[in-house]
Amino acid sequence: MKYAVVVLVLIALGCSPPSAIDRLAGDEATAREAIVTLVQRGDAALPELRNAAAHEDPLVRRRAKTAIGRITGQWGSDTGLHWKRSLGEATGKGKPVMVLQLFGKFDEEFC
Repeated sequence: MKYAVVVLVLIALGCSPPSAIDRLAGDEATAREAIVTLVQRGDAALPELRNAAAHEDPLVRRRAKTAIGRITGQWGSDTGLHWKRSLGEATGKGKPVMVLQLFGKFDEEFC
């Protein structure tokens, strides 16, 4: 009986679905879904994404930086600075706000 429980636990561990970070390495459709999932998690996903931004696979790095850009408003941002598109989004969080009027798409890579 004890061995049956151990076998079931090992099977369950081996069959766990890949994480959103793991899915960044997949095909284009899978990676897009993973990016959407990570962006929906918001700030909570940033530590994982920053680790993925240093991944050995350049495709995973680019996809991680895309997700970071969608969360922070700045493509590949590895700082704690988050760009918001409106004053309403930025205020009411108990943090200071600096207002800059910039033009362009800063959540996309230009180079």
